[in-house]
Amino acid sequence: MNYINILIKAGLSPKEASVYLASYELGETTASRISQKSGVKRPTTYIELENLIKKGLVSQSVRKNLKYYTAQSPKMILSILDENKKELEQNMVNLLSIGSAIDKKPTVSYFEGEEGLKEVYRDTLLTPNKEIQSWFAGLSTIGSDSYQEKIYVPERLKKNIHIRTILPNAEKLKPYVGKNVQQLRKSKMVSEKKFNMENEIMLYDKNKTAIMNFSDKIGIIIESPKIHDSIKQIFEIMWEMLPDENK
Repeated sequence: MNYINILIKAGLSPKEASVYLASYELGETTASRISQKSGVKRPTTYIELENLIKKGLVSQSVRKNLKYYTAQSPKMILSILDENKKELEQNMVNLLSIGSAIDKKPTVSYFEGEEGLKEVYRDTLLTPNKEIQSWFAGLSTIGSDSYQEKIYVPERLKKNIHIRTILPNAEKLKPYVGKNVQQLRKSKMVSEKKFNMENEIMLYDKNKTAIMNFSDKIGIIIESPKIHDSIKQIFEIMWEMLPDENK
């Protein structure tokens, strides 16, 4: 077994590993003997021994003006690794908060075709037990069958994802609104004359905005807390202004 490689994986440099292993095998000994056994030049051996002393892996004693070195048990390496892990875990929250505080550029993903639109829908289901807000134009039919009704809604229900949607007051959408309660949905309607956009817009997962156009079969997902929150404010203002008769 190559113990040098094991020590390197534990965080020691190659020369530190060689000096430590030689010292451990020799027991209490001098730098000269450690240099000979490890194959590391004596001046470098002294440097590496000082590094190992600082790490708590080697101790030093002096007798008759001669320095002796003793390697600590390899268990000490495990202890040091464990301490480093705990320190890293303690500071990881602060490290992550620094990243979240940075004003990051939005990430935009682009999708094409029927499969691309399905991929956008699937992405909205990745966060269970949350709510989606949407503007629904009633055009989300993919292929010959309604992906929305046959696949998407059942999956949304399984994951307990509620949805609030604003949609046109169109006769063709009355059956859709009629299933609101059983499909964990609340709806509010806008005059069909005022609501004639061809896109469906969905807000979800705290920072994502999906826009789908079913005529051109294209979709995009924008990942940006600022964009998401701005559009959500518009949604909430509209929601509050619309009557409650359609639930």
